[in-house]
Amino acid sequence: MAIAEFGTLAWAQARNGHMTNGERLRQLRASTRVLPAMVLGRAAGLVGIPARNTVRIDLDSIPFPDSAIAKEAEQECRDTVSPVLYNHSMRTYVFGMVLARRDGLEPDPELFFLASMLHDLTLGETHRAHAPMDCFAARGGLLAEEWTAARGLEPDRRATVSNAISMHLNTVVDPRFGGEAVALRAGAGVDTVGMRYRELDPASVAKVVERYPRCALKSDAALKFAAEPPGTRARFLRMCGFGLMLRFSPFAE
Repeated sequence: MAIAEFGTLAWAQARNGHMTNGERLRQLRASTRVLPAMVLGRAAGLVGIPARNTVRIDLDSIPFPDSAIAKEAEQECRDTVSPVLYNHSMRTYVFGMVLARRDGLEPDPELFFLASMLHDLTLGETHRAHAPMDCFAARGGLLAEEWTAARGLEPDRRATVSNAISMHLNTVVDPRFGGEAVALRAGAGVDTVGMRYRELDPASVAKVVERYPRCALKSDAALKFAAEPPGTRARFLRMCGFGLMLRFSPFAE
């Protein structure tokens, strides 16, 4: 039997979202590709060294899908999670779309918007117990699969959304899984621990935060990750210093 790719919904369903020792080791190795640059960038920011070749975020140029399913996904997010998570989901979409363009990727705006709006629904009270799955990201993928199926989204497009959500806790997401998965990981990474923050123009980041306030995301995320079960990727990230990275991210709250 073929082994499902790490972090995908099929992987999570086979393992109940729990990592093997080998997967922990591989994720630690993968982190050496992203953490040093983030730490050095944060240190440079703290001593006042300006970043170079940053990308300006023009909110008016970012496509916000207005299809019926996109509007319903946004309303679902607004209605079922806190303002902290709703605004985080909107910023994740904005940051992810900008970084995807920088990387030469072209995520489908509708699918990426759906993934952004639905990716943290299982951290809210309404959908917290949606499925018997320990990993909240995979639980979110299961919810997204059912939610989009109920609204007639085609199977391949549903899989793109659900796998992007399930994989967004991976240390690294390979572009072969689609621009949507890469963008979701990138956008959420910027907004939580400041990963790739130095690639973005600070003044335009501030405008994004002004439109979608952070509402004490740092303390909220720290509490939610601390509550995740042992063996899951969220708990693994916490053991690897997620809380410290969150605390020292370039955002005030």
